[in-house]
Amino acid sequence: MKRYLILEDGTVFAGDAFGATINTTGGLALYTGATGYQEAITNYSYTGQILAFTYPQQGNTGINRDDYENITTALKGVVIGEGYPLTSHWHAQMTLDAFLKAQRIPGLMNVDVRRLHRHIAEHGNMKASLMDTHDEHAHDQIKALVIPNNQVSQVSTKQPYPSPNVGKNVVVLDLGLKNTVLRELSKRRCNITVLPFDTPSSLIETLAPDGVLISDGPGKPEALVKTIQIVKEIQGHYPIFAIGLGFSVVALANDVSVETRPIAQHQINLAVQEKITGITNFVAQNSAFSLSKNDNLKDLLATFVTVNGDEVVGFRHRYLPIYAVNFDPEAAAGPKDGGHFFDDFIELMDAAIARHRREI
Repeated sequence: MKRYLILEDGTVFAGDAFGATINTTGGLALYTGATGYQEAITNYSYTGQILAFTYPQQGNTGINRDDYENITTALKGVVIGEGYPLTSHWHAQMTLDAFLKAQRIPGLMNVDVRRLHRHIAEHGNMKASLMDTHDEHAHDQIKALVIPNNQVSQVSTKQPYPSPNVGKNVVVLDLGLKNTVLRELSKRRCNITVLPFDTPSSLIETLAPDGVLISDGPGKPEALVKTIQIVKEIQGHYPIFAIGLGFSVVALANDVSVETRPIAQHQINLAVQEKITGITNFVAQNSAFSLSKNDNLKDLLATFVTVNGDEVVGFRHRYLPIYAVNFDPEAAAGPKDGGHFFDDFIELMDAAIARHRREI
């Protein structure tokens, strides 16, 4: 069955339908990694978006029970080049097509994804739709689409829940949390409590955390007014580690501006360099926002920059136990170079605990 990917500038890409046979409209995101399609599809950072994979072959390893970042997906659609009707991996439980049907997510395959990538690289971010036709009515639908700013409220947990362990007491503010973040904290024996994104700072205080992690997630950071205020109220009281969208939230809480990228970055091979040591790590990045180039960092100190572009993607607070990275150190999917950032968070909490003991 023929279907069409229609971009808001009127460009049309034809392909064949798979997954659910429904029409959909959303923002278009390009994922440039060669691996990790299951992790990307179940990553809430792509809430409300049509996710297009630029690596030409997808689906050959199927869907398995261990690589879910969330049990459900909040995507609007999936676009791929060459698809596989069967799976060749021993660990797979179902095909990509069967998973998308179960989740009621439409897909489009046999698309010229290289041409799509070049088009977005030239013209920038835009909205898109998956439709059975590409007539004038379909074009009008995408032009009328208003992308909401409340994606975090759609995917953040509605109720607090624990991920028990024996060790440091860590609060996670869920802006669109990935399971692998919990796994990395659990490996380091953290006793975790996951809280909604708008949890009052007074409730966080009752949990007496040793540290607070602010997760990645979807949408515009400026829309998270409550979360920004929470960070302002808790910083200085607890060590804070922020990832992705959390990076932008902490920046805004410290009066540092963020801006929208002309082209959002969804990749698993970003080279970042630590400014003090010169050591380069390869990490995954999923970000539509960056620190404003026209704004100074004020009380924040740049710690990591991109090798190809010198963009600040990591900072520490000059005086408070806070650090943040604008990439995904949990490596799901992606290289494992960034795992040490979770160790750094543990050390930050250790130092705060030792300082508190000296004071009493």
